[in-house]
Amino acid sequence: MPASAFADPELQTAEPRTNVLGLPQPITGAFAAVFPMTTETGKQYAAKCFLSDVPDQRARYEAIAAHLDAHDLEATVQFEYQSPGVRVDGEDYPLLKMEWVQGTTINRFVDAHREEPDVLVRLAEQWAAILETLEDAQVSHGDLQHGNILVVRSDEGLQIRLVDYDTMYVPALEGRSAAEVGHRNYQHPDRTDVDFGPRLDRFAGLAIYTALQACAVRPALWDRFDTGENLLFRDADFYTPDESPLFEALMDIDELAPLPQVLRRACFVEPEAVPALHSVQQGDHSLDRLRVASGAFRRRREEASGRARDGFARAFLPGAGAVLAGAVALSAAGRLWAAAVWIGATLVAAGWAVGRRYRQLPLVRRRRRLRQEIDRITALIASLQRQVESLKAKRRSVLDTVDEQRAARLQELQEEALRNRLKHHFIGEIREVEHITHKHVVRLKSANIRTAYEAKPEKIEAIRRLSDETKARLRMWRAALVNKYQDHIPEALSPAEERRFQRYVQHRVDDIDDEIARATEKVEVQTVERERLCDRRDAMPEVSLGRYLQYLLRMKTLPTHSDRPKPAHESNGTGRARGEKPREDVKNPVPPVKTDPDGPWWKPPADA
Repeated sequence: MPASAFADPELQTAEPRTNVLGLPQPITGAFAAVFPMTTETGKQYAAKCFLSDVPDQRARYEAIAAHLDAHDLEATVQFEYQSPGVRVDGEDYPLLKMEWVQGTTINRFVDAHREEPDVLVRLAEQWAAILETLEDAQVSHGDLQHGNILVVRSDEGLQIRLVDYDTMYVPALEGRSAAEVGHRNYQHPDRTDVDFGPRLDRFAGLAIYTALQACAVRPALWDRFDTGENLLFRDADFYTPDESPLFEALMDIDELAPLPQVLRRACFVEPEAVPALHSVQQGDHSLDRLRVASGAFRRRREEASGRARDGFARAFLPGAGAVLAGAVALSAAGRLWAAAVWIGATLVAAGWAVGRRYRQLPLVRRRRRLRQEIDRITALIASLQRQVESLKAKRRSVLDTVDEQRAARLQELQEEALRNRLKHHFIGEIREVEHITHKHVVRLKSANIRTAYEAKPEKIEAIRRLSDETKARLRMWRAALVNKYQDHIPEALSPAEERRFQRYVQHRVDDIDDEIARATEKVEVQTVERERLCDRRDAMPEVSLGRYLQYLLRMKTLPTHSDRPKPAHESNGTGRARGEKPREDVKNPVPPVKTDPDGPWWKPPADA
């Protein structure tokens, strides 16, 4: 019951959304269950109960709440982190009380309005404005995806609201890691938990904006590329954009330029180097600062093929030689301690620099993201499997306790029949009982006992100012009335009640079976997805720290993406796992876009 479960006064008097059996119906995810609650005044909230313990969760939410309170952002919703917030089996757990938004997820909205280009264009422009507002406030949502973006219709028109702030960045969280790495069909392929800052939403925001504009221009793209878990793009499009059938289709749409080119090139730069959407919209003059990124992009492409090294790699070996020469010189001068300190300090500095550069290698970052994705899906599968086992145990319990439930239902009917008879005998009738006076009637009424039904033995016993003799007389009076109506009290369920009871039990079993089927299907889907990610990880060459150190010492070269064959489900360019909506095979992968050495990295030359 909300009154005993929640600590918040509003939630204590609120009613949860229920299913056909009258049981609470939460929206269950991998790590939380959200209960839609309606208060007595009609106000709606989302009560988010966490299913796992997240480190420093309270500190994160307090920092987010403080920053959002200081910035009036229309796209965000009000929330309150409560610890303790909900009590389960005598234990207190945290709770997130969030304003309930009655809207449509953006992918379902696009599906419903894909033949209305004006609506999608307005939505895209509003999306661009929200991204700029968030970045001006130094806020990053961290997990921009269809499930967290709701479109609400109001008197003012369409309004976009963002929900689920588990991965949100605000300046007070600077220096921390991201709690999650975001939905794979929206995030940069190289993003990991260490990417956590004010530019975190740029890639996902650009991908969503491009998808909205593409659907406005070519509605048929939706039928071809929608999977129900994306906005046109899938993670395979970002991992191998040169082989993506979606990018090939977008490149042929002149009205979209330069969005597909920008997004495609963004897949190859560091996540923090992705340009802001408003900069892309403004043109070349606002992107001059990204010429450095253009050079970095070309160097990375050259370095991946073994043709060139970046400045750090070129300077490492000469620098190591210089350090060694300095140590020899100090030793020759008899300053052994100075030489040891010189070597030690250099090793510490070099180790830090090498480790930092190693973690920034594209292959290392990408493998790390894949590993984190695999770990997250593994945890989700384990959670779903536990849910299935719990549901199966619940199903067995329902079937094993049919007799107890039948007895409980009979007791309810007996109590109801007794109440219908005794409620017509008012407490004033006890004056007819010997030695019972008006004073006793007044005391009973003050104890909220006004009928014979309410004069239950336990309630009578709780009244202090009645003698034991008077209490005994009152119990006898009520017992006589109960005995009088004994023939009206059912001794067993009637045939109609028995059928109704059997339907109730069957409904409960069917409801549990449906939940088991949904959870089992999710396990199967996530297992396939994990296998796909494992295939992609295994198809990528692995760069160890030792291999990178040998590369810096000019002893070996770095491996490239082509050193191992691609997984079977990616080699045909579909980027699709088993069981997913098929895409059209690619016969001619889109050719690489030429880079203008004198222009921004995202813009192809005029003759491309």
